[in-house]
This record gives sequence, C-alpha cells and structure tokens, in this order.
Amino acid sequence: MKKNRIYFENNPWPEGHPIEVFEWAATVKNGEVWFDFNLDSDAYYSERDIEDDEGVEYESDWEAPIVWGNYHACTLEGGFKVCKASEYNPDFLDGYEVLVDMHPDNIEEGDEPAFRIYLLGHDAAACHKIKFLRNPENGKFSIIWHGRIALAYIGDYEFRHNFNAKLTDLDMPQIENSITR
Repeated sequence: MKKNRIYFENNPWPEGHPIEVFEWAATVKNGEVWFDFNLDSDAYYSERDIEDDEGVEYESDWEAPIVWGNYHACTLEGGFKVCKASEYNPDFLDGYEVLVDMHPDNIEEGDEPAFRIYLLGHDAAACHKIKFLRNPENGKFSIIWHGRIALAYIGDYEFRHNFNAKLTDLDMPQIENSITR
C-alpha cells in the first residue's frame, strides 16, 4: 500500500487515489480528547483516466468508471472519542487502535454515525478500525484506517464495500480548545 492514499476495494482504480487533504484535530470535551478527521481524495481519475466502454454492462455502480467520474472525489469526515485528557501523549497514541461504529445497525434513529462520506453521492461509512503508529526516528505518526461503505445514495444500506487509507508523516495534534457540554 502506497502512503497517503485511499483504496476502495474492487473499484475501477485498484491502485487507489491520492489523498489531497488530511486534517487531524484534537479537542477536549468534558475532560476527554476527541479527534476530528477530514480527508479529501484527489479526483478519482487524477492519475489515470478510464475510458468507459459503453458496451460493457457493470453489475453495480461501484464497478462503473463513469459513475465514479460523475462524483469526482471522496470526502470522509467526522470524529470520535480517544481518551481522557490526562492520558493524551505520544506514548499513549503510539500503537493505539480504535474501533468506531462497528455495529452500524445499532445506531439509533436520530443518532449520527461518527463519519460522513461523499463517495458516489451521500453514502454511509461504518466499521472503522483506525490505528496510530509513531515513527521513532522523527516522532511523526502514521494512520492506518480501514472501514466499510454502504451506497446509501441509491438506498443500499448494507455495508458491502471495503476501504482503507494510509497516511504518513503526520504531527500529533495539540489540543485546540476545551468544550464543556
């Protein structure tokens, strides 16, 4: 897996897509550190355009290059609780792995999932497994992120599709502000 890329398993670009923007912020809410992520991919076809053969029948929109081209790029954003503010330091974060929205069927009506995704329209993302690893040479972090996607824009709420991203050379965020709720 190349660095700073996002991959959508079995889409028309098995080589993945460059990540154009990744923002990582930390805030404190009620004494606990929360991370906020904002990931924007480059255009799906930025490195390799795929000429859509009009004679080809695709089993799903997921496989059709023209559908991906219509939506241009991915935005994946949201946040999750990490630890108590008193525990937040590079040693704690090194090797830390968090599971987020592992059981999307248990998200109650009116509750929002931790992440929103715009992929082939306004879709759904869940079953996140996010791991943080610190480079001992420079103290910067890598994030290995796996998750699942449902094509909610067409009314399909089954999380059939896998994604994974690898981000490297990231500074651990300083706590930006304190929010009490």
